[in-house]
Amino acid sequence: MKASDLLTSHGMAGARYVKALAELQAAFIDLAAHDRALENGHVRSLTGVQPPKSFYAFPDSVPWPLRHGEFSPDNGSNWQDLVRDRGNELIAAVTSGD
Repeated sequence: MKASDLLTSHGMAGARYVKALAELQAAFIDLAAHDRALENGHVRSLTGVQPPKSFYAFPDSVPWPLRHGEFSPDNGSNWQDLVRDRGNELIAAVTSGD
């Protein structure tokens, strides 16, 4: 492998990482928001299910071990706020126990 090939493949790996991290964030927020909605007392009364087992912790942003100096240097959006907002949207959308 030439040095230039290593630099090219490094950029490609970084691009994959950026994409994967964005998907992880989207999936985490979506699942945590659904968990939050299902924990809501009104929603539980309509669904008849117990609150789901959820994440053990909710990071406020991209966790430090997942940040990369070049490809993900900042913390991004506040995950807790996004989970709360999406969860509230889901709660408001539940209208009946069907």
